Formats: sequence, C-alpha cells, structure tokens
Amino acid sequence: MIFFATFLLWLLAFSCHARLHPYRYGFTMLAIREQRMAITGRIAFPTIALALATRMDGVTGVLIWFASLSIAGLCIALWLASRRK
Repeated sequence: MIFFATFLLWLLAFSCHARLHPYRYGFTMLAIREQRMAITGRIAFPTIALALATRMDGVTGVLIWFASLSIAGLCIALWLASRRK
C-alpha cells in the first residue's frame, strides 16, 4: 500500500514538472497561479512520499521511495513519448 501511495505521489510530481516546461513537452503555457501550484507540487509531493515511506521502516522505506521514483519516472516518460507526433 505504501508503494502505491508513493508511486502516485511521484506521478503527480513528475506531472507538475512536465507542465512547468510547456515547450519541451508540448503543453500550453500555465498561468502564474498554476505555475506556483505546480512548483509547490513538484517540491511537496516527493517530500510527502519520502515521509510516508520512511514511516514504514527506515531503510526499506527509502528503497521503496527510490523504486517508486524510478517506475513513476518511466511511466511518465512513456506517456510523454506516446503524446509525440
């Protein structure tokens, strides 16, 4: 369950990152307020995921955090690549 939660938080963080780079990833430009929310999400979601994972068990939690980071990054990369024309 912790892995799934950290995985979703990483997906949200990577989505915020992609939205902050509209020209690179082919998105429309965000408004200033939305940019601030995306920056906050890009910082807050991984932090929350780390806190959640380390509550489980110190070293095992950090390993789960890194594993979910890797898999979420691959999923977002595949999604972004599938959007390309």
